[in-house]
Order: sequence, then structure tokens, then C-alpha cells
Amino acid sequence: MKKSVYISNFLLILLAFSCGQNSSEKELIGNWREIENEYSTWHFYPDSLVFKLSGTTENKTDWKANKSQIEFEIETYDRNSVGKFVDTINKIKIDYQLSNKRDSLFGILKNNYGVHKFSMLKTENYIEYLNRKFGMEFTLPKNDSNELERVDPVYGMKIFMNLENDNVVAKTELSNSLNNLETDIKEFKNKLESYFGTYDLRTERFYLSVYADKQVPDSMITANLAVRIKSNFFLNNKYDAITIPRPPGDTLPINIYRIYESDENKNLEFRKAKKIKTIANTVYN
Repeated sequence: MKKSVYISNFLLILLAFSCGQNSSEKELIGNWREIENEYSTWHFYPDSLVFKLSGTTENKTDWKANKSQIEFEIETYDRNSVGKFVDTINKIKIDYQLSNKRDSLFGILKNNYGVHKFSMLKTENYIEYLNRKFGMEFTLPKNDSNELERVDPVYGMKIFMNLENDNVVAKTELSNSLNNLETDIKEFKNKLESYFGTYDLRTERFYLSVYADKQVPDSMITANLAVRIKSNFFLNNKYDAITIPRPPGDTLPINIYRIYESDENKNLEFRKAKKIKTIANTVYN
């Protein structure tokens, strides 16, 4: 009897929240992730908005919307004219438009600091987001064994693979195939350099993060990603007290990690993955 009362009360609360929203707000309810930056997430709830922009902490606030605009406020800390930090209210307005399916959003955000254009996808989970963003369907294999490692996704360039008529179809996060793999690797490493500086451990920590369908065996992954990179062990730079010439053939296989289905992979801070054997025969700088 008590259980029935609790369920009834819960349904009444949900109904109260639902009735208090207009049709435009109901369309926004759900999980959204920015297309330009997957680390920026927006979770619209009936009673609150929880969002996290790349490089910031999570914020929670009230919100309201109509068919073309979203409004909310957040507290920020700014310096005043004498350099002292003071509490301020950052009023945010987003002019937006939804796709016909109501699962893509195109917005222009205006706040105290300027204007920011962005777009988002509404998805149930991170893998669905990747499927839609990169236009490739895949189902990750399951593996809960101890051989899985925790890897930092920041240093991993994404590779997507699936099987069509027993042939591997693959692309990188930067290209629609593997034909430009060398260029994509250089571009990705340059991006890391812009984030962390030239003399970062970007080469040693860089790896290929493979999101392959469960039907794709490890052997097909390594056969399609047979690449090496130059080692940084003999790297000459202005900080070295002694410069050592790089010997010929001083290369390392690129680390390849296969991503598996895991509850931890819902957390963007780390991934659960298995390091697979590399068959490397091509050198990329």
C-alpha cells in the first residue's frame, strides 16, 4: 500500500513539472552535446538546466524558453575597477532553431562577454552522439576483464570502423577515410601542441582511439592502421644541454587502443580500452 502511495506521489510531481512547461520547453528536455566540442554538455530538466562548457565546472540554474529563445542566468566572479573579485549575474540569451526532427539545435549565445555560435545534438548517450556526428553506425564490444586500461581521451585521435559486405569501412575524426591518415595525425598532434606547448609529451602520449564495431576483429584494425611515428627520445630542442643526433630508423609504433562498451566510458574524463598489438610499417612524423 505504501509503495503505491509513493508511486502516485512521484507521478503527481512529474505531472506538476510537465504542466508548468510550454511546448517549446518540453521539446528541449533531454541530453545535448555540442557538435564543435564534445566536452560541452547541456542537460535540460523540467526544473533546471545543468550544463558544462569545455574547460569549466558544471553549472546548474533555472531556465525558460520559447520557440526561438532560451534564457537563464548564472553567477560569475569578475574583477571590478580596482581589481577586486565581485559577484555578478551573467544573463544569457540563446537565439536558437531546432531541426525538423527536433534533435539538432543551432544557436547563437549572447552574454556579458560576447557572442558565441554553436550547434548541438540531442542523444541518449555518448556512442549515439558519435554515430550521428560522424555518420557511422557501430556497436562496441563488451569486455569487463582486467585487461582493459584507463586512457585519457584528450591524447587519442578517434578512428571509426565497421564492416560492410565483409570489408572494413573506416574514417578518422578529421577525414571520411583512412587515405589521409598521415595528414590527420599531423593535424591532431599540432592541435595538442597548441593546447599544451611544443615540448609536451604529446608524441609519447598520443595514440589512436579506435571505435570499432564488435564484428571487426583486432587483426583487421591493426592491418588498417600499420603506422609508426618518430621517437622523441633523441629530439633536439633549445632546452637540451647536449644535443644528440637522431639515429636512422628511430621510430616507435603508434599505440592503438580499442574502446569497449563500459559504464566508465560515459565519463568523458577517461576511457576503458584495450591496447592491441600494432603491426607498424609506415613512418609518420
